[in-house]
Amino acid sequence: MSESNGHMTPDQISFYDETLGKQIEGSYRYDGKWIYVASQAYGARTAPRGAIIDIFALNLFAQKVLSELARDAEKIPAESHSYKKAA
Repeated sequence: MSESNGHMTPDQISFYDETLGKQIEGSYRYDGKWIYVASQAYGARTAPRGAIIDIFALNLFAQKVLSELARDAEKIPAESHSYKKAA
């Protein structure tokens, strides 16, 4: 993760989500306590996370949070659509 002028710049992540069967792309920032994950397609989410020294562990945690965000976003249209049918 890089810093410029005291501000953290986001790291880009891109990976294949087996559950959704698609490529997921986004970015994250980590401040030592929280991870901030964002995706143009799925929105944003913040998750608490203690100190992580290993960059690979940080990337995996960011992927996990982004996968959860994408899965939640995929569920919303189907659920709201089924509610409209029932009404």
